[in-house]
Amino acid sequence: MLKSTINCSSGSPISMFLPSPAELRGNPDSIFRSSVTVRDHCEITTHLCTHDNSIIMYGSCNVLKDCTIENYRTDERALVFSVVTGGSACEIIGNQHVEHGEGAVNMGIVPSSNTHMLQLAAGSHFEKITIMISESDFNIYNERYPIIFSGFKGLLDSGRPFVDEVIDTKGKILEAARDIQNSVFSKSVNPFFVEGLVVECLVNYYYEQFHKPLPDSYTVCRKIFQARNVLNENFQNPPSLRELAATVGTNECTLKKVFKQVFSMTVFDYVNDLRMNKAARLLSDTSDSISNIASLLGFSSQSHFSTAFRKNYGLSPKEFRDSCLHPTQTAVPD
Repeated sequence: MLKSTINCSSGSPISMFLPSPAELRGNPDSIFRSSVTVRDHCEITTHLCTHDNSIIMYGSCNVLKDCTIENYRTDERALVFSVVTGGSACEIIGNQHVEHGEGAVNMGIVPSSNTHMLQLAAGSHFEKITIMISESDFNIYNERYPIIFSGFKGLLDSGRPFVDEVIDTKGKILEAARDIQNSVFSKSVNPFFVEGLVVECLVNYYYEQFHKPLPDSYTVCRKIFQARNVLNENFQNPPSLRELAATVGTNECTLKKVFKQVFSMTVFDYVNDLRMNKAARLLSDTSDSISNIASLLGFSSQSHFSTAFRKNYGLSPKEFRDSCLHPTQTAVPD
């Protein structure tokens, strides 16, 4: 369970209880929202949701009078990465006021049971994205992106608390964090897109924090992420492998090989997953006709769409939609 307690200079503390990542993980579309005004001291809104192998929290805070926020969490040990995406947070450390503006980034390892005190000064008004990656999920990332995550392994093993703040000099972290903020709560966004944004944040953080050049192999890996972004935007009418390779500045052979290494699937399978995920969303969340959905997703005919959908889900599009409308009467494949 994640718990936030706001201690003000007068009155009793007020606590906000947030569900643990394990509780949210059962429904990847679930969003927990908590909003509270603590007397005349501060206004806090928190959104917490899961997205594949990370927990993402979006929070906004408006501090009217000096106050202390005490955050307590008990869950698996985790890597926590936070970015101020808007406004300015003024923290009181001793007798000094330390300002964290847009692009201020912090990262570190928090233990399984942790209490963090944050004293904020009046006038702070900011938005922040926080990404929490549990130790087990970090291992998944490390296996999937060894070129990128090997640099963080020592940090995770050390278990040290938050390291010094990083200022995002190139704006790459802030850009990716804002994209996460804008898209992570959309039910139609593809999970690989958000995962790629998380990786982008961490890669650019690594460069800024340790002032080390990224491995040569990362240049190729970055092109593969660019290729993935092209597919995300054009999955209805995807480019050919040759066109895609030329677009990101590599050759067809490298594209096919490294794409499968990074995403554990071929380019064709990735595009198919994008289409099928979008199809399932449209069938369950809209009343669009099946023929319109087929056309929207780039299929040449409704029959081709139905064949592909049945192969993926074991149900025809109509049977799938009926099962969403009547979940207790799940359609049985022929």
